[in-house]
Amino acid sequence: MLGKAKLAQRVAQRARSPEALVVLVGVVSVLALWPLRDLLSALPGLLYAATLVLFLTPGFLITRWFLGERFRGVAALPVAFVLSAGLFGMLGVPMLVTHRSLDLYLLISGAVVAASLLAAAVVALTRGQPTGGQPTGGAPGMEERAHRWLWLPFLVSGAVLAYASRMRVPHPYNDLWVYLAYVREFLNTESLARFEPYFGNETGASRVRINGWLLEQAAFSRASGIDPVDLVLRYLNPTVVVFALLSAYALMRLLLKNEAAALLAGTVYALFFLLYLGPNIFTFGGEFITRAVEDKFAARFLFLPVSLCLAAAFLEGRRLRYLLFFGFVCWSVVAVHPVGLPMIGLSVTGFGLVHLAVNWRDPAVWRTVVALGATLLSILVLPLLFVVTTGEPLSTVLKGADINAHDPEVLANAVFVRPGWRRILVLGGGYYIMHPALLLNPVVALAYLAGMPFLFLRVRSSLAARLLLGMLLLVTVVCFFPPLTTFVGDNVVLPGQIWRLAWPIPLAAVLTVGWMAWEGTLYAGKLLVERGVRPGLAPFLPLALVCALAVAVAPVAGIAMNKVLATRSVPQAVTYPLDPTFRWMRDNIKEPAVVLAPDLENTIIPAYSAEANVASLRGNLILDILPALEERVPGEIERPSGAVDVNRFFSGPSIPEAANILRRYEADYLLVHANTPIDEQLFAIPGFTRLDVPGERYGLYRVDRRELPE
Repeated sequence: MLGKAKLAQRVAQRARSPEALVVLVGVVSVLALWPLRDLLSALPGLLYAATLVLFLTPGFLITRWFLGERFRGVAALPVAFVLSAGLFGMLGVPMLVTHRSLDLYLLISGAVVAASLLAAAVVALTRGQPTGGQPTGGAPGMEERAHRWLWLPFLVSGAVLAYASRMRVPHPYNDLWVYLAYVREFLNTESLARFEPYFGNETGASRVRINGWLLEQAAFSRASGIDPVDLVLRYLNPTVVVFALLSAYALMRLLLKNEAAALLAGTVYALFFLLYLGPNIFTFGGEFITRAVEDKFAARFLFLPVSLCLAAAFLEGRRLRYLLFFGFVCWSVVAVHPVGLPMIGLSVTGFGLVHLAVNWRDPAVWRTVVALGATLLSILVLPLLFVVTTGEPLSTVLKGADINAHDPEVLANAVFVRPGWRRILVLGGGYYIMHPALLLNPVVALAYLAGMPFLFLRVRSSLAARLLLGMLLLVTVVCFFPPLTTFVGDNVVLPGQIWRLAWPIPLAAVLTVGWMAWEGTLYAGKLLVERGVRPGLAPFLPLALVCALAVAVAPVAGIAMNKVLATRSVPQAVTYPLDPTFRWMRDNIKEPAVVLAPDLENTIIPAYSAEANVASLRGNLILDILPALEERVPGEIERPSGAVDVNRFFSGPSIPEAANILRRYEADYLLVHANTPIDEQLFAIPGFTRLDVPGERYGLYRVDRRELPE
């Protein structure tokens, strides 16, 4: 009887293990996505959650088994997301390079998930629940209870940002629509990355052939059954926003060894985005909620902080596995966006240099820093081979691999003729630097003026101070020292990419301010106790501080939130990316066709319909700055003829000229703004048949080119 009781206790113990829970949730998710998907089609959020669970399974198990001593609880989630995204992204690169099918990629990814669930089941049956790290059962003290309340502002601010990201409708010219067009193409082709979605041309050397992040989104859409536009805008973008905030929390928890301090810093990070929230991408918060799901921003908000976590864990504990996973993140970020590598490289190099400067007499420190640097540089083998074999700078291949199909010279020089972007500042003598608007931001300026002395005072005793100080120092020198910035922009990256190299600065600056806020509350608590104030009040000072900051930010964020919501509902918006006319094209254009439409709508159409090609892609962005570009690069700018013809067509040409443009592009459909003069004239011209489409913003016509007037 006693033996049966022990057996039952052991079975119950193993059933409560995290691995058993992973297996249970994974099996339920498989059932929801396979035999029960039709029954659950009315609940797309549930199908998305099931897909997300399976996506996270490999990364979560790897984090638990190999990194669990450093990343526990909620801090393990962003690490798991990055490891899964990196793994599935790297699996996708061979599929894209060799033009395989999405079905094959899903089969391989499914095998990885199945193997992960099988491994979890084996561990659950053999190891059971570990004895270490279990709750003691004692009641939490006053300080612990007070610090637990810090989860509330962190979660509320994160939820507000996630809601804003779900409700924000990207502008038609935003890069997100171009990426969605590729995702739609992946869902409807048997030859991945062979043709681009706008004109049907071969992709050639485009970066899309190594962009596993877009292939992951297509796989998400196929597995969940959710349309890619809805998937990315309503589900994946808010998910990335939440995991980005968690990654900042995980970094500070690892560095400060204090959950309350990490929560306070993470809340300050979230409030920073809420303070600069807006409907456009030229504010910190507007950029965050709109573009977090884009490949380069996923590298910035997810891969960068997680790589810093792994680098710090290796330098502190000197465990080989942390070095290996750091190398994996460095390699896999290239399958998301190559800009992630220089961001990580600059940040980790600055960290390593400061770490060496503090411990320069310790041979073990030299060995760990050199090992970290060698791991980081290992990914540079491929670009170095290009430079050695061709004799050309790396910027040459970057100019020729634009995913947006723009003229390479436009890509290299547009940043110089768009001062409104505030991304670069041209100096005399051919020099330029990153635009100083970043350093003039009040929060960032506070990090430099007060945060730098704060970090210097702690640099000998604190790994966190070394990491944040190294990031701020080296990235600032590279982006704001004219000779070095100009050299990097001309020979390593493109001038327009310099502002991306500066992305680690806001992360390090805001987290430094958050750390200062934490230390300030501790000091204030000590003063209160010394002056006879009840000791029980001191632990609540961090909570009081973040609540006060939230109240201060709320009015500004509220006004900005109303503008964000207006992007979804403003009736006078002529161009509306979510108009039902585009969904009609998705459901009804089943054969290859060309749609002649205004330039703004041209960016959107292929994101909805894989069979629809267009005549121009964001050509007006080039035409607006063409004189300045031609002055800067005489005779080398390719004029976007498609945009010229599209603008001419919709500016009211003669009937024969309009017919010639339609024939030139072999247009099968014509999209016009409803109730405009051209819309009213088409009824009387032979060759145009108005289609009954939903929505009130657009009129869609079928074009019979044989009946058009000569």
